Amino acid sequence: MTATGADRRATPADAHAAQLTRRMLREELPRVRAAALSWRNALAGLVAGLVGFGLIRGRSEIDDLAAPWAAVVGILLLAALMAGGAGAVCLLSAAHGRPSIVPVDALNSEVVRTHAEALRAVRALRLGVVLVFACAGLLVAAVGVTWYGPPASGSLLDVQAPAGLVCGGVVRVHAGLLTLRTAVGDVDVDLRTVTAIQSVAACPASH
Repeated sequence: MTATGADRRATPADAHAAQLTRRMLREELPRVRAAALSWRNALAGLVAGLVGFGLIRGRSEIDDLAAPWAAVVGILLLAALMAGGAGAVCLLSAAHGRPSIVPVDALNSEVVRTHAEALRAVRALRLGVVLVFACAGLLVAAVGVTWYGPPASGSLLDVQAPAGLVCGGVVRVHAGLLTLRTAVGDVDVDLRTVTAIQSVAACPASH
């Protein structure tokens, strides 16, 4: 007579499989925490590098951009800040867990509790990774707009001086010197030697 599933006794292989499953469940949460820490450190380095790179931009002031591009940059930076903040919270939650109190009725089932926490940590980790990459993309877009966005109309001067044409935005006028911000840096022009000044929307490529 063949034994049914209910009458079947556990074999050493069954016991070994059960022990292996229990050990994997017990080690599941620490593995997820370690992975979350690694992702957090790597993504933090990525965002820090992008922020440092973003400091090197085509224009030093967003106000130099034509409307509505200055507002677009502000919106992109705000969205990047929100995505980065939410991503950081998710990564911290995945790496260290959320502040919470374990219910008394869950104390008798540690394996189930840690497995549920591991699932929450994995979800937080995945969401955090997506949000941080979204933050990086928004930062790149904001920097790209500051580089290639059109300048504000009429904010540039084309000055005819003995040394040639100088084109750029006005930085200051002091002691008879006109300081223009050009593509090669700030240039001082002696107003006493200027023969012509013209307001332009964009400087020639050679300037």
